[in-house]
Amino acid sequence: MTALKVTLDAPLDRFVEDQIASGAYPDAGAVVRAGLDRLREDDARQTRFKALVQEGLDDLDAGRFETVEDIGGWLHDLGRRPPA
Repeated sequence: MTALKVTLDAPLDRFVEDQIASGAYPDAGAVVRAGLDRLREDDARQTRFKALVQEGLDDLDAGRFETVEDIGGWLHDLGRRPPA
């Protein structure tokens, strides 16, 4: 495991100390690890979102779309359709 030295500004330092004082985390390393885990999860979600958007754009470019007149009805029926 790599040891890192991190300098935090006063508000972030206080936040870390508050998290430890509340009992939510045992030490600063645990707070930092939790933050990095969250950042990694957010990055994975953003990557998946971008891939889905690109998939939709590719479908549009290829002519794979439908025109919807009644968006409310379409959304209602969407949950009743079997997965593609």
